[in-house]
Amino acid sequence: MKASLGKRMSAYLIDLIILLIILGLIGLLYKPDVTSLTAQMDNITLKYANGDISFTSYMTDLSFIYKQIDTINIFLNLINVLYIIAYFVILPYLNHGQTIGKKLMNIEVKARSNQSLSLTSLLIRNLIINGLLYFVTVIICCLIIPDNIYFTVITILGLIQLTLLFISIIMTLTRRDKRGLHDILAGTWVATTK
Repeated sequence: MKASLGKRMSAYLIDLIILLIILGLIGLLYKPDVTSLTAQMDNITLKYANGDISFTSYMTDLSFIYKQIDTINIFLNLINVLYIIAYFVILPYLNHGQTIGKKLMNIEVKARSNQSLSLTSLLIRNLIINGLLYFVTVIICCLIIPDNIYFTVITILGLIQLTLLFISIIMTLTRRDKRGLHDILAGTWVATTK
């Protein structure tokens, strides 16, 4: 039987609370200092608002600062990627399609073809639903994208990620089978366990 949207949302909320607690603890241990970069960003924004610099200069300077901040935070992005893979891919793979939230809500991810759930299908689901695609591309972009276009590229990638997530949510709300884009691409669906 298909899991209700309420159960799915509750399970996801529980999982997000667990995520925030773990990432909060990591944040207590690792706090990169970006205060000077944020001050530079504020200064550049003020200059642009006052008309002291052109839009092109503003975007170039802003892009350079964003890339520096993301490069400093690359460790945190790696932690996010590893956490998403561990919690939303490996845990459900080993635990019959269930995270802690799904277990508490008595739901599970199943393979559409009634075969066993694969790591690949769980990974594909999380590219969209948990932002794995975005975090991986930010890490790669920090290493290969030129400073002057970094902000534009990251903004476009972020908009693509949000659009895919929005489409997936709309599909889950409106489709009879309650499958979002992430489920269709991964060949999965969410079922009740009771």
